[in-house]
Amino acid sequence: MTTATPLLLDLDSFLARAEERGAPLDARAAEAVLGLLALGEARRRTGLPEPTEELAEELLHILLPLYVSATEEELPGFVAVLVALIDHTHEAGRLNAKRHAKLMARVYELAEGFTQAMTSPRRLTWPRLYGNLLRAAGVDATDPRAVRDWLKAFAATRPHAERHAALGFASSASSSPNGPLAEAAYVEALCAERSRQARPLLAARLEAVALAQQVRPRPGEGLLVADAPAGKPDDERDDWYEAQAAVLTDRWTAAGLDTLLRGPFAQLAPGGGSAPTPLLALVEAMAGQHLEMYGDAFAPLPPAPLPASLEEQAALLRSAPLPQLLARAAADPRGADERTCELALASGFLVREQGGALSAGPSAEAWREGGPAELTGLALNLLGVLLTQPAEEEETAEEYDGEHLITLYLLCEQAGMAQSVARVAALNDMWFVPPGYESDPDVSVPATGEYELPDPQALSAILGLPALTASDRTDLIPSAARLVRLMDRLAALGVTARTGDALSLTPLGSALLRDTLLLGLGGEAADVFPTRQQMLAWDAERLVAAAQWWPKRAARPAVGDWLAAQRTDGWTPLFAAISAACPEDEPARRRALLAALDATAVPDEALYALLADPALGGWAEHTLHARGQAPDPSAVPLSARAVYLVDALEAVRSAASLDHRMTAAPNEEEPELFAEVHAAFDKAAAVWPGGGPALVTALTAADPYTSAFLAEQLSHHPDRTTAEQARRAWRAFQTSGTTRSPGRKKPAKRAGGKRKRR
Repeated sequence: MTTATPLLLDLDSFLARAEERGAPLDARAAEAVLGLLALGEARRRTGLPEPTEELAEELLHILLPLYVSATEEELPGFVAVLVALIDHTHEAGRLNAKRHAKLMARVYELAEGFTQAMTSPRRLTWPRLYGNLLRAAGVDATDPRAVRDWLKAFAATRPHAERHAALGFASSASSSPNGPLAEAAYVEALCAERSRQARPLLAARLEAVALAQQVRPRPGEGLLVADAPAGKPDDERDDWYEAQAAVLTDRWTAAGLDTLLRGPFAQLAPGGGSAPTPLLALVEAMAGQHLEMYGDAFAPLPPAPLPASLEEQAALLRSAPLPQLLARAAADPRGADERTCELALASGFLVREQGGALSAGPSAEAWREGGPAELTGLALNLLGVLLTQPAEEEETAEEYDGEHLITLYLLCEQAGMAQSVARVAALNDMWFVPPGYESDPDVSVPATGEYELPDPQALSAILGLPALTASDRTDLIPSAARLVRLMDRLAALGVTARTGDALSLTPLGSALLRDTLLLGLGGEAADVFPTRQQMLAWDAERLVAAAQWWPKRAARPAVGDWLAAQRTDGWTPLFAAISAACPEDEPARRRALLAALDATAVPDEALYALLADPALGGWAEHTLHARGQAPDPSAVPLSARAVYLVDALEAVRSAASLDHRMTAAPNEEEPELFAEVHAAFDKAAAVWPGGGPALVTALTAADPYTSAFLAEQLSHHPDRTTAEQARRAWRAFQTSGTTRSPGRKKPAKRAGGKRKRR
């Protein structure tokens, strides 16, 4: 290595040239801009870093918002430094006129995003936040004593509330009707995570550039600034680069701030551990789960019962036994057992001081003084801890691999309705539970005490799996035990409730998970977990687009409530949305909503008006016949009867296929033509004009996607003409490039699994 220090930049000459030209630059802004560019891949043929479009974007949108404190009024000064540096590079002959003009245009284009990044609460770090507050208070940020005195005074006030105000949340009890109540806590978690990553990233850049340029600092100076720690032996290089990063952070925020926030004032910068805060991890995981299930499609969850007010939600949180226990541990750590202390440390109720002593942490302060927003953030943080600890603890790590998050998501999908523990456990254990099969929890399971799986006969009824045995029941016990242990732990937070075999999210649990999803998916996803009032305000098309995915017993009351809320006739727009033209398999999914309706509530006049509908006329005719009425057959288009038959025959085919899967011997293939499909088709063909071949043609025209799977079966029909027509339809479908609709994606774990049978 040489003893030269090329990263020490000639800042004074650069500033002097700007002064001479009558365009003086801010010295702190110039040092930050030149320093961060020097730690990138900028060339330095002029002695100063040479910006490019890519480096300018990284500087303005990533590096400055990560490391530098500045008021909004100071921000144009950073852009001015970059512009002056580009001019300097051009004048030195290292940037031609065309590239100079293009780069200048790009910098001015990036300037708006730079202002947004520097002023966004979600882009702060703790050093940047407190650096901003110090400057706003008029404190000399270059004076370590003044910085320490200000932090001491700040810590003696209500720092939790003050932090929220500094992050842009002046009222802890306010929340947008569509926005998450825990926004402030989430922003704090983001702040903690960015802070956790910032210094190691800066240290890595320092080391990478030093190694690439074969640089060793002189005694008493650093790689970039002369007052950084002196060079140390190679075996201590990592610590030395970290120390240099801390010095640079202080120069760009406030003197001594980094050490103070990691030492005596660590309580002002929560989340400084080696892992993301539990709240942040929970938000990311739940958002990922939603995207895995639904992709980018509009697919809201059904509305669930929620607390009636912010005050009720806060009261529910305060009545939960677990945070009460942790608050007592924060008040008297010596009186708490080891497990409670571990949970209190992980959730921020306790912090460990430099000497090892335990003291009350930021969550304890939020518990004592916080409003609904602070309590919600605290609860989400604690929920994240409860979900991650079992996977981290040695004795339970193998049992809890993270898949229990799917359980919470599936409970959200059920809109607060109780689910059978046995059913959820079977899904978690990858049993093949028939899709769409709905059942109530088993009432024979004791309501209190240790959980007991239902007997084999009841288990068969709950799961829709015929002839389960005692051995099958034994196989399911470990999965059920894991589920119950975790869900009962969450019950201590007031998130879940279990009585015997009945498991559900509480209104508080639904509210917390709703906030989690809204935080993770952003403001544009405000409808992903709608409130009942939001759902009632939808138009019919939006309702049908969402409800087609919901379980029938969740869709039924939701659609009923929507219809009841319509001031005028709601049936007409609802039926129009169900019958609207859609691609691939969506028409059939929409028509499946008809089964979720209370058909007895549909007025006769609405059904008679629907007879002429080309998609739903057959359903309306069938419903009127079931009421003992005889509508005019000529009022119903033949195409509408074909649509009705498509759905009826597909229901027969699906049921036969499912029954085969449940009862056939291992590796036994499905028959080429199910007897049930054969019989149902022949019955319909007997009265269809033109018989079997004409019916196949009509079914294909009515719904090409759904009828294709019927055509595959009917291609083996004994009648040759019918079979040939079906083969043509099946080949046309195969060559059309049609695929299953991507609107909803189920995780692989739910797609298959064990077939439990005798």
